[in-house]
Amino acid sequence: MIRTLPLLVLSLALGACDDACTDEVITRLASPDGRREAVMFQRDCGATSGYSTQISVVEVGQAPEGGGNTFRADDNHGAAKVGDWGGSWAEIKWLASDRLLVRYADKSRIFEQDDTVAGVSISYETVAM
Repeated sequence: MIRTLPLLVLSLALGACDDACTDEVITRLASPDGRREAVMFQRDCGATSGYSTQISVVEVGQAPEGGGNTFRADDNHGAAKVGDWGGSWAEIKWLASDRLLVRYADKSRIFEQDDTVAGVSISYETVAM
């Protein structure tokens, strides 16, 4: 019993760390061929962290799962311009069915910035604000 007690405590602690984040979709844009969508959303993970702006490329109608699979950023403790939704400012635009442009506020703190997701090439542009 004494050996299993630490494992029990650890498993209970890890269980409490389930993803308690909530997502609110800001923009959902279908690709020109209608096969994919770029979804920009605000992610809120509780009082100890601010809002973040995240982007996922998904199949049409699919909801993003977990954090953004393409782009994740926050306002760097107020250094970057904030969008109306509370996270760092960004915008998305399809350039072609397989090319997406992500524009985001300079001074944003970037956590993820992938060049290719699900066969889509992603380019990024920093906007001075």
